[in-house]
Amino acid sequence: MYDYVIITHIPAFYKVNLYNQLAKKLNIFVVFLASNTNEKRADDFVGLDNVSFEYQVLFSGNLQQRNSSANIKRLRSILKSIQYKRILVSGWDLREFWYLIFTNHKNKNCLALESTINESKTTGLQGLVKKIFLSRIATVFASGTLHRELLLKLGYRGDIRITKGVGIINKPSFNKEVREYHKKFLYVGRLSAIKNLERLVQVFNSLKGYSLTIIGEGEQREYLQKIANDNIVFKSAIENKKLKNEFLSHDVFVLPSLVEPWGLVVEEAFYFGLPVIISQNCGARDIVKDNINGYWIDPQNIDELISLIQAINSDKYHELINGVEKFSLNTKDIEQVEAYL
Repeated sequence: MYDYVIITHIPAFYKVNLYNQLAKKLNIFVVFLASNTNEKRADDFVGLDNVSFEYQVLFSGNLQQRNSSANIKRLRSILKSIQYKRILVSGWDLREFWYLIFTNHKNKNCLALESTINESKTTGLQGLVKKIFLSRIATVFASGTLHRELLLKLGYRGDIRITKGVGIINKPSFNKEVREYHKKFLYVGRLSAIKNLERLVQVFNSLKGYSLTIIGEGEQREYLQKIANDNIVFKSAIENKKLKNEFLSHDVFVLPSLVEPWGLVVEEAFYFGLPVIISQNCGARDIVKDNINGYWIDPQNIDELISLIQAINSDKYHELINGVEKFSLNTKDIEQVEAYL
């Protein structure tokens, strides 16, 4: 009998890493609704090369092109053929998830929640729909405190477990060297309006002697390049395995999103020793200690971010580096796995 049957969108690398660790302690079966997505930061964002758990992929292709009715039929067939204690769905946004929570006993139903209070509506029809979904859920594995706030706002009274993450990053080996501050800042992610990059470009346009590298693709790329000064460099999306060099050649990572359910790249920055500046609306703020290993900012306050960056000198930078070194990503990942036990 399986401890969990996990139904999730795609085999994203950080989910596969998490499930590999869970499989060391639990008997799990994972169902991926599709093999890929057209919304990813690099070609190696998804993959099944290093899987150490039982799984099945329902649709070979992009999630956005799948036939959800066909997927539901496949799910019905799979679940009839196995026994399991709990079923864990990875959201409330897809028909497959709704089918599962209404065809299983409530005491078996679990939800991995990555939505936060910041981007999720809790009133009106959308709020009602979420409340109906949650009425069928016995346990919610919430990524962090902003996610827990959403549940409380929606009146959820079931079991809430904080996981402190949405998955486990890749941890390639690298030579650790003493860092010096060269005023080199980095952003990695989608180039979309929600990421608030227009304001970030405006900030660095006004900062002489500072540089910003923006890595990624998205609908705002052409516009951002047009308004950016020469101290801002744009690079195309880079494979995960090659991002190491970018982290190691920059000083501070910046994530100024208007809303950000988590922000896995914050963990990647910490792993490679970078302090971070992140939006206060970022779910990963739970692992960022303000003024110790990074900063929280109001994403709409340009003057605040300019002043903060200008206040970082060599001494302050080394204080932040020490704060990053004291944070244990491995401990956080262990706690994430233990939340499911």
